[in-house]
Amino acid sequence: MTLSHVIELIERVGRHIGLGARRREALLRMIRQTAPTDWTSADRDPVCFRPQQDLAQDLGITDRAMRAHEHALAQLGLAFIDTTANGRRSGRMLPGGRRLGVNFRPMIERIGWLMDLDEAHQAAIRRIVALRLECSAAKRDARQMVEQLLEMDPRHRKLPAYLQRMASWPRRYSSFRCSEELDAHLDEINELVDDVRADLQCHDDSSGRAESQIPAILNTTPKILELCSGSSAIKGTARKRPDDDFLKSAPNGAECREKSIGGLSPAGNPDDLSWLTPEKIRSIAGQNFRFCLDAICPVGERMTDRHLRSVAIMLLPDLGINASAWEEALQVFGSMRAALAVLIIDANRNHPTHPIHSPGGALRAFTRLQLAGKFNLSGSLIGLVERSRAEP
Repeated sequence: MTLSHVIELIERVGRHIGLGARRREALLRMIRQTAPTDWTSADRDPVCFRPQQDLAQDLGITDRAMRAHEHALAQLGLAFIDTTANGRRSGRMLPGGRRLGVNFRPMIERIGWLMDLDEAHQAAIRRIVALRLECSAAKRDARQMVEQLLEMDPRHRKLPAYLQRMASWPRRYSSFRCSEELDAHLDEINELVDDVRADLQCHDDSSGRAESQIPAILNTTPKILELCSGSSAIKGTARKRPDDDFLKSAPNGAECREKSIGGLSPAGNPDDLSWLTPEKIRSIAGQNFRFCLDAICPVGERMTDRHLRSVAIMLLPDLGINASAWEEALQVFGSMRAALAVLIIDANRNHPTHPIHSPGGALRAFTRLQLAGKFNLSGSLIGLVERSRAEP
């Protein structure tokens, strides 16, 4: 590692190895006093031989405080102090390549450990960012569904409790200090979403409305997997609009509710996703999307919109899509369709003729097209299906 790499690494992991702000500043000051070539040389150790009192003056601290910093760094296994009996330091090369001062050979020997620590810390940060996005999306679902229940049944006996639970949630995430706390908060939000969904479904079942009159909970209701056996509904399952339940398992593949365009979606209806099955999602997804999906929803388990949304959020950093682009897409598309938009982008990064080089820009473009009513989500997914069929 070069000197600049080492400095960046210490800046990131210093707090996690017991370095306070002042001690980290002292360490970085000494590291910057070493020769850059010494960090990559096989026969020279990086040594800070600047006098202790000069370093203390630069840092605005006492000589005694500087000595305490140096001894603490030695105890942490990041350096060893090699001076003469009177504490003298020198950059002059002695026999055997020895130079007097604060030697950072121990840090080089522990660089692998420091890198592993940095990776674990970065993974924890990514996890926290993903959980924040998950919580925001789940809160949006909860708010939308509670508003729908309020519209359908303003006197519903559970509404006050639902509104009270939502009001108790913190408006910001700064109070959550770790991923475990955010995980618990997400479970709390999803629990309310499930409770409200059950009340909405009971209301629909008891109302006896015609299918076309049932208000759709677009992109928020988990898509229950049903066997596609040719009948419009399974015994004991209420009829739903296709948009509320389009993830149908398809044991017979192409025989399952497919028609018109290439044996798939009805022509002229870009919003129809009734043909899309979990099997097709896995077949058209890119390698990264499919890998994450298999990890959180193994083949054979019930696939829901939460799974797809979680996968999309997991891929945002790797795709270079920032949180604001995702939040905007979420507001315009909804959870399910925003996740499918990310699937399309990921799958088309390796398009044979028109690869997507800027996933973040592509998602913003998709969002603008959707706002203008010009984005054909179903057609884009059908294109992936046709391409997967053509591939050997």
